[in-house]
Amino acid sequence: MDERLLLVRQLLGEGDVEKAEKVAQEIEDPYWRSYALKWVAEALADNPQRAIEVATSIEEPTIRDETLRSLAYIFSRDGRFKEALETARKIGNAFLRKKAFRAVSNFLARAIATKGIEIRLSDLKLDERDLEDLKPLPYGIVYKDGKLMPGSVVHRIKGDVKTGLVERTEKAPKWEPPKPVFKEEREPESYVFEYIRKLLDEGELEEAEKLARGLPEPFRSFYLEEISVKLFEGGDVSKAEKIFDELKFSQVLGSLLARKNVENPELVLRYLEKTHNPVTRLMVAYEVTKERGVDRDFLRNVLIWATDGWKRGRILKFLAFEMLEEAKRRGDERLRKISRELFELGVSVERNEV
Repeated sequence: MDERLLLVRQLLGEGDVEKAEKVAQEIEDPYWRSYALKWVAEALADNPQRAIEVATSIEEPTIRDETLRSLAYIFSRDGRFKEALETARKIGNAFLRKKAFRAVSNFLARAIATKGIEIRLSDLKLDERDLEDLKPLPYGIVYKDGKLMPGSVVHRIKGDVKTGLVERTEKAPKWEPPKPVFKEEREPESYVFEYIRKLLDEGELEEAEKLARGLPEPFRSFYLEEISVKLFEGGDVSKAEKIFDELKFSQVLGSLLARKNVENPELVLRYLEKTHNPVTRLMVAYEVTKERGVDRDFLRNVLIWATDGWKRGRILKFLAFEMLEEAKRRGDERLRKISRELFELGVSVERNEV
């Protein structure tokens, strides 16, 4: 890891975003430079236009999409719904883009439910097109006559129509989940998860890790992975790798570690052993092939869920077309050659010739 990555963190902690961005741009490794710029973009969230500029300049596609998703979350949390939607639309990965839209709609629903009033789309600087990206609307929120409003529910005892909203006063104490105590042979209550989430939000990773280790599977692996991803993003890669070895499954960390080691296909495969999401494995296959060229054995092992030659061949041809598009955008003849070789391999596999 480049030591300047830690300097970027330090400068951002001191509030010197401009200098942090300058240092980030000086990092030679494109992967770590992309991560540094991710932090810079998030630190610029109070200036949406500038934050989006930095985010879209990130070279690594996966980190660029993650940064845009993070900004969409921050903007919607702060009530900047128009900026949040515009940012979400820039996300290349369809799955992450959908998650970003869902985050925006959830925050919008929370804002409406908290106020308990009708809000016009125009008041939020939104229009009908924006609404389409937010559908399906979260439960309890309806759209009518150009307005978003809390939905009504039927009271089951008297049949009266009520909004289902509970009025809160300034005098009411702020509620926090109690610190959990584990008991033998008992499933964790929901407040355990809420408390771990609270610790994660506050950056108390060590305390969150202790509690996560007391959870049964699959909750244990889920929360330990969230902790290790934060460690990874903070530069503590060695600790993240240690936790990875303990996980029963991995949705994110395995792919992060794999993409960090694209020059070593064997190591990539080890990190992907616990990653069962086909989309994630496909993205890693693309990154490794782009970096190292076509490796038939590697691709066969990464695309292991494609059990027949026809399906695997189709996937390989899909990767070839994606790489060809990138080669055209970048004017990269090397990528164009890899794309052609990948397509030819896909045709052969599809015909069961290899």
